[in-house]
Amino acid sequence: MSNAAPAAETYLLGHHPSIVAIHARRTVETAAAFILPFLKPGMRLLDVGCGPGTVTSGFAQRVAPGETIGIDPSADVIATAKSLATGTTAGTTAGTTAGTTTRNLSFEVGSVYQPRFAAGTFDAVFSHQVMQHLRHPVDALRQMRALLAPGGVLGVRVVDWGSAIFCPESEGTRRYLALQFDLARRNGAEPNAGRHLRRWLREAGFGETRLTTSTESDADAHAIRERVEMFVERILRSSLADRALECGIATRSDLESIAAAWRAWGRDPDAFFCFSHVEVVAWKR
Repeated sequence: MSNAAPAAETYLLGHHPSIVAIHARRTVETAAAFILPFLKPGMRLLDVGCGPGTVTSGFAQRVAPGETIGIDPSADVIATAKSLATGTTAGTTAGTTAGTTTRNLSFEVGSVYQPRFAAGTFDAVFSHQVMQHLRHPVDALRQMRALLAPGGVLGVRVVDWGSAIFCPESEGTRRYLALQFDLARRNGAEPNAGRHLRRWLREAGFGETRLTTSTESDADAHAIRERVEMFVERILRSSLADRALECGIATRSDLESIAAAWRAWGRDPDAFFCFSHVEVVAWKR
């Protein structure tokens, strides 16, 4: 396809095993419920930025016998997706770029900016939490639109970090969000992507859209523990941590202090966290 944006992007969180494991908890019900009513058996579906593929596998069950393909720019995470889909932990090399894991489900390394697929070859395209990391979100959405057949449906879900509420607040927890915003914008990305999503879709050529929102909240002890685990892993072991050190906007001691602040937050009996996701279904007319 022509007029594609540069293929290179920087994924702020990276693919440390701890980060991928957290992403693998996502399911088609938790991440994609908003598009499920518009999917039918026999559809051909593309999941852009599929990560470890747990959501993609759920789509494959919904549209079977139609084909479901998950793409991601990371060879390592595609290898993980293949292993999870087949219930294995070995036998797939990180350098492999394609390979069917079940009869109607496959994963391969690929860029949304430079897809290998012909225009108009998918009945549905899906993207979860990708737009917040892209320097060229409108170009990415244009490519997704081009891949859709006439009448095809697109589903996009992305967080808006400006909606985050957490209580009790502390200097350490506020510092975490400030670092995330700073690093995202240094990468040319938009952490408040959710509020821009409908406009981006219009600029990409979509006319008819259906926008909904969903709130993700943590209030019970189990959810609070998982949130603490997620933020501690991000601030200590993800590429976000490496980038903060590289840019000189935090020291290792700073990162340890932020992690300690999240652990302290998790021990507070009144701890509560929530933020909003924006979900848009759009059609190619």
